[in-house]
Amino acid sequence: MAETVADVTAAVNAALSKLSPTDEIPDAARFQLLDALDKLRGAVEPPIQTVLNICWAQHPLVAIRTGIGMGVFDAFAAAGGTELTVDELNEKTKGDKDLLVRVMRLLSANRLFTETGVGKYQPQPLALAFATGAPPSDVIKNFHMILRATAYTHEFLEARGYQSPDDAYDTPFQRAYGTKLHHFEWLAQNPDEQHAFNTVMETSNRAVEGEQWYDFYPWQERLSANASGTDRRVLLVDIGGGKGHDLQAFQQKKNPVGRLVLQDLPEVIQDIQAPLANGIEAVGYNMFDPQPVRGAKAYYMRTVLHDWPDKQALEVLKRIREAMADDSVLLINENTLPETGVPRFNASVDLIMMSMFSSLERTDKQWLSLLERAQFKVVKVWRSDNQGTGSNALFEAVPS
Repeated sequence: MAETVADVTAAVNAALSKLSPTDEIPDAARFQLLDALDKLRGAVEPPIQTVLNICWAQHPLVAIRTGIGMGVFDAFAAAGGTELTVDELNEKTKGDKDLLVRVMRLLSANRLFTETGVGKYQPQPLALAFATGAPPSDVIKNFHMILRATAYTHEFLEARGYQSPDDAYDTPFQRAYGTKLHHFEWLAQNPDEQHAFNTVMETSNRAVEGEQWYDFYPWQERLSANASGTDRRVLLVDIGGGKGHDLQAFQQKKNPVGRLVLQDLPEVIQDIQAPLANGIEAVGYNMFDPQPVRGAKAYYMRTVLHDWPDKQALEVLKRIREAMADDSVLLINENTLPETGVPRFNASVDLIMMSMFSSLERTDKQWLSLLERAQFKVVKVWRSDNQGTGSNALFEAVPS
């Protein structure tokens, strides 16, 4: 057995020596390799180490969030990514030197910095991505906020006899933050957290998806904007579309003919920094209110309804159905769970949905049931041949 382990170790090290950080590895091959490495770790890791890894999983997130608050990453960015001593770093950051050393130990242990000597640190490329204004910094802030709510999930479920929650206004989030506000209402009162959330919606989702809906859905054929109505008819309403990343990509890549309307809460629309592409109208709108755009050809939602349990999701769908014309279509672009063998990413998102919204990630059957109860008929479920991790199904539905 010892010889076998030694052979495997040598083979792994030999393969590692052939890889360069600049190598362009196709995503499919990359994920196959990572899956193999996970299986290898599972085969050789002692059970107690597995338990400890589970218990310590949140520590890098806490360390990075603390480093952001202290200004560690900003200091290295200002220095051009060069090596800094702990004394130099202490002059540029908040807090005392002893705490700084402890935080740097954790950051170095998690491969964000290399200790080049006693009290000397060289940033790795990823570390500079956590400087102020860089999207990964906001991603960390957002998920650190989620961590607090997640920590209350067991207490919340235990108090309810371990019943699946079903009300967006009664969640672990409210318990964790001592509020009666829905998470989105709370964000509106906390601009920094709102901005971090918006950044996650704009950037993180892009990193986990395969082809976009308009790449595999025959929109030219299915969305003839003027099948009825006038030339001013709206082609597509993107409900809950954040800062317009999805709609802008559709407009820029496909150049559709017809009006495009972006809708999200006023505080999200107000956070849009750059002008939207020509032809896109941005409107502040609460999707529980009557839909102001009547008779559009298509009403589109991407990873919006997974934020809401069935109780509230049915209210949203009712508002859309009320506004639809006879030839309007509903397009729901969402994560779907397989009936068995759910990937870790999707299972983790499901926990986040429960902790923050008392909602869930749904299987195909659950999505079809939800739409049927909302009085929609699903015409077809479209999927790309190149599946990403999220937003991997497009449900095309019409009023039943």
